Amino acid sequence: MKSTTFVMLSMACACMLAIAEDSSGGNKAHKFAPGEFEARAARSYERKSGGLVRKEGSAQGTFVLLNAQQVVASDAIRQAMAEIEAHVRPISRFVEADSVKLSDPSAEIAKAGGNVGVVVASSPDFPTLLVAPENGWAIVNVAALSSDGPKSDVLAARVRKEIMRGFALAGGCTFNMRGAILLRNDIRSPKALDTITEEEYGVDTMMTLERNLPLYGVMPWKEATYKKACREGWAPAPTNDVQKAIWNEYHELPTKPITIEFDPKKGK
Repeated sequence: MKSTTFVMLSMACACMLAIAEDSSGGNKAHKFAPGEFEARAARSYERKSGGLVRKEGSAQGTFVLLNAQQVVASDAIRQAMAEIEAHVRPISRFVEADSVKLSDPSAEIAKAGGNVGVVVASSPDFPTLLVAPENGWAIVNVAALSSDGPKSDVLAARVRKEIMRGFALAGGCTFNMRGAILLRNDIRSPKALDTITEEEYGVDTMMTLERNLPLYGVMPWKEATYKKACREGWAPAPTNDVQKAIWNEYHELPTKPITIEFDPKKGK
């Protein structure tokens, strides 16, 4: 997963640069306000790289999030899809349905235009999460997730976490034991989901998804910094001054003519 690894390393470098740029000097370290460090690191990264861009036409196939319940608001559920789209980078589609045939999720997902998908439904007959990795689908059951009467925001967070877990497992990932991230292997109840503090994938999960999703017909977007896209020759037209400067660096014709000098010692 070269693209994701490259981006993560670049961001790490940007963070270190931000520390150097924002230090107050001497022995007294600069104290950052909440979110200030991340914002300055992001600005430093943008200035040096031009930000991230996606190669037109590089993505294929579609991930569908099929919402067939009315207990949890659609906007809350869409946040899980946005997280998947941002970090795994498939073409994504959110589809509302009055009802779905849970006995045949593959057909429902295909009808919605998806190659892989997660169905969010509410049924007394299903567990909290049902996954079929051979078929590329998962069912998240809101009824089971709300069986202990959680508050609405807690239930919405549970649903988002199960959507992301279901997508990863349907895409061929397995559980792991590290950290408080989504694919922990000790989740045995809806309440256990509340102990997952980060609604995000680990690096190993993203690597597995990038390797496995093409097997389902889903090719994620090719994503790189604007500078790298210019270097490789597929960057879109610049949209800001930073990108314009990078674009000109790679596309402007040389102003000084190239001269070839004859060396009599080498010539015949």
